[in-house]
Amino acid sequence: MKPALVTIAALAMLVATPVTAADTLAWPWKSKTPPDPALAMLSKITDLTATVDKSIVSIVVKVDAPTPNYSELQLTPRMGDPNDRIFAFDARGRAPQDLNNQVITPVTIKASYSAAPIGKFDVIEVYAKENCMGYSVKDGKPVECSSNAPPQP
Repeated sequence: MKPALVTIAALAMLVATPVTAADTLAWPWKSKTPPDPALAMLSKITDLTATVDKSIVSIVVKVDAPTPNYSELQLTPRMGDPNDRIFAFDARGRAPQDLNNQVITPVTIKASYSAAPIGKFDVIEVYAKENCMGYSVKDGKPVECSSNAPPQP
């Protein structure tokens, strides 16, 4: 097989394979670890769903990356009003070294969080550079974003 075809096939498999969390993560607001400042905001959220099962919150975000080969895709928490019943995240990833290939690339971030404060929030919001999408875990449907939570530095 020609090297160019191998590269294209490998890229297609990478783009088509969603990034998943192998295990549940600790609820981010209980963590004292700051977000990695090298992670860049992704471009645009295209779909968001969230489910609650016992004390585990699972979030699936479909988002566009500005170029192929973003790695370490993750949701980083935004600190906002603890009384607004909204938990907000940023969709972030590590940009590739080579930014010459400016092709919008759809990616998926899947994360499951344990020890979530079930009953103390109603909405999950996820922000990207161009937009925000919200999802009501209480009603099981998409909602408008309304949080004033600033991004983490």
